[in-house]
Amino acid sequence: MDIGKKLKALREEKRISQVEIAKMLGISQGSYATWENKKTNPTLELLEKVSKIYGIPLQKIFIDDNQPQDYIELADNYMRLHQDQKEVIGDLAKLMVEKNKQFSEVREDAPVYAIKRYRRDDLYEVEVQDEELSAGFGTGVKDNYETYTIYTDSPVRRYDSAARIKGESMEPDIPNGSIVTFVNNGFDLDGDIYVISEGGYGEETLYCKQVYQEEDGFRCHSLNPDPQYKDFYLGEDARILGAVVDCVEEIDPDLIED
Repeated sequence: MDIGKKLKALREEKRISQVEIAKMLGISQGSYATWENKKTNPTLELLEKVSKIYGIPLQKIFIDDNQPQDYIELADNYMRLHQDQKEVIGDLAKLMVEKNKQFSEVREDAPVYAIKRYRRDDLYEVEVQDEELSAGFGTGVKDNYETYTIYTDSPVRRYDSAARIKGESMEPDIPNGSIVTFVNNGFDLDGDIYVISEGGYGEETLYCKQVYQEEDGFRCHSLNPDPQYKDFYLGEDARILGAVVDCVEEIDPDLIED
């Protein structure tokens, strides 16, 4: 708030000269003039005298007529406080202003990252089965499934099928939520990553695991070193659907432009 501008407006509204108001306040006209010229600010005690001379609440001097109502109420409540309470509020306000200043400086120094956007023509399409492959303890399969299209910025080699990973047991190589593509070529080499199923048709459970063929059947191994992910065997009804070709991340559709 411009105190000098407000004092001048109040004085002119009352049609009082600087000499007259200065005399009422017990100060020189020159001292009063420095207030209106914004060279110095009056003390709170002198402002209280001004408010009594003009017959207005003290807070009216500090508030523009077009200030929001909550601002006016705040100033009014402040003026009703005892002096020691005002000092507490003043110290708290200074502390909060300083914290805001420090926060503002941190934000100004923080790096600004642009959100990357993609042109659809520059991306690669992948048709994904509407089934998730378990990178944990198995995901059931419905009798029928549909496909949906996702886009990735990673080149995709030839594949027969693709599905989304559910679980963290194959991290960090195959993250939860990523898309794996695979070819329907059966079992080939120990230690490769395969999509493998267990159970009868329509009741299958799918896995994405590192697979070893042993006497007891297919041993499924997780890449995540967390001890909760232990190796397990799948029985005679286990079937290799195909070797994993690629693992890609889906681009957020909101970041893709036509």
